[in-house]
Amino acid sequence: MTADTGKQLITTVTSGLCNRLWVLACALRLADQCGRRVVLLWLSRTGRFGLPFEGDDSSSFEDFFLPDVEGLAAIKSVATPPTLQQGSAGLDYSDLYELTRPGRVAEGLRPSPELIAKATGPRILDLHDPQLAEANDVWIHLSTMPVGGPDDEMERYAAYPSRLGAHQKDTFLESLSTYAGRIQIRPPVRQAVDELVTGMRSGPGGGRLVGIHVRGTDLKQRSAVDRNARLAEIVHNHTLVRGQAAQIFLACDSEEWATEFLKTWVRPQSRAAITTYADPGKYENSDVGAQTALIDLYTLAACDVIYGTAGSSFS
Repeated sequence: MTADTGKQLITTVTSGLCNRLWVLACALRLADQCGRRVVLLWLSRTGRFGLPFEGDDSSSFEDFFLPDVEGLAAIKSVATPPTLQQGSAGLDYSDLYELTRPGRVAEGLRPSPELIAKATGPRILDLHDPQLAEANDVWIHLSTMPVGGPDDEMERYAAYPSRLGAHQKDTFLESLSTYAGRIQIRPPVRQAVDELVTGMRSGPGGGRLVGIHVRGTDLKQRSAVDRNARLAEIVHNHTLVRGQAAQIFLACDSEEWATEFLKTWVRPQSRAAITTYADPGKYENSDVGAQTALIDLYTLAACDVIYGTAGSSFS
């Protein structure tokens, strides 16, 4: 693909796969609103949780997705995040790396109140602002999470969910679905997803698919609810209650958790209704691990109901 000669919206993100997809979808959406084309900088060495790949692995956008994306002018692979020049137009959140850098707590480093406020506030980019409108290149340089414009009332989302309720933020996220739909997975991944979905649909109760995603490796439980007990209740309600029969797709990035949960918490008569994609490569922080994780992601997306993990971009 070749870059347009016109004005560009340059986007990169320093976290994992799903955060990249969030920011790319947001960039495509914002670029449509102001007549720009998107240039994507793909970090070739970043894997799960935004940490470097294991060993010598690297990746490109084309390893996972078809390169022909409407509104995307160019894709460039880079080994390290770019350093923006002072005064660059757009959003630069590269300093937030200090909040998540491994060893920061052990070294006794404490982020400043200003940095914490920046990390927890909304990401708003007004591409109609005169200063930005005049710039040839506008940046979205983030560590994680979506970006919106003033018309999205993104400033309200900083208070989510305590003052707004569940559906205020959902309105904005749902509006990204059209742009996320422009990003197409490669045929081998699509085939694997289709085979899983077809197999579940043809099983007992398979007219209805229930997806469960558990983020087990890098996010702590965020409430006092006993997660295993609640998930077991969900499984049993969908498989044992008369009139509620369904097939369940269970996705998790922790093989140890999934094995223990199925063995200890799920009744034997419910296990036959549960499908997992248990490719060993899925648990690697590698190019293969990211590719196989997409099978979980897109199979969940094919389910009729999804139970997810709070705070997880994957969910």
